[in-house]
Amino acid sequence: MSTATDPRGCPGSWQLYDNWSGHPSFSGLDTYSGYELDDPTWTLAPGSTTTWQLICVGTDGRSLASASINDPSSVLYSSSKTFVKSDPNCTTPSPSTKYDCINGNCVPETTYNTPGIYQSLADCQVVCANGGACGAGKQCVDPTTFCPDGKVCIDQGEFASIEALISKIGSEVC
Repeated sequence: MSTATDPRGCPGSWQLYDNWSGHPSFSGLDTYSGYELDDPTWTLAPGSTTTWQLICVGTDGRSLASASINDPSSVLYSSSKTFVKSDPNCTTPSPSTKYDCINGNCVPETTYNTPGIYQSLADCQVVCANGGACGAGKQCVDPTTFCPDGKVCIDQGEFASIEALISKIGSEVC
């Protein structure tokens, strides 16, 4: 299964059953190319009472389409929205998904229950090399243990025991 590499999600087509009220009224199915997280919504163009724009409110605010309705009292809206992916196997991570760079690949925090230090896939891709090689100056980790190469990792219980011993030793007078 492939994961969307664009921060807007998987590419595909939005099928909107568009309507406008007023004189005359209209309804019909329209198809627009876009991305899964776009959430296209009809809004009046700035400064206009008759020109509507289909704006991607869920991602980057770009306009997918525009329409002019001669009656200023008319309202353009979508009564239903359906998204059809170009690749049905593509998955779009949740917009709140954070990422980590593991061995040169950006991986959602939920894959290995990692901390998610990058706020988006795009942020991760800036610093994380692809293809399994770490980026220059970056330290790779083993995805099964999360230990950097050449290091030994211990679990939290062992760490707490060591911390307690250090604290005890630190309070001893030799």
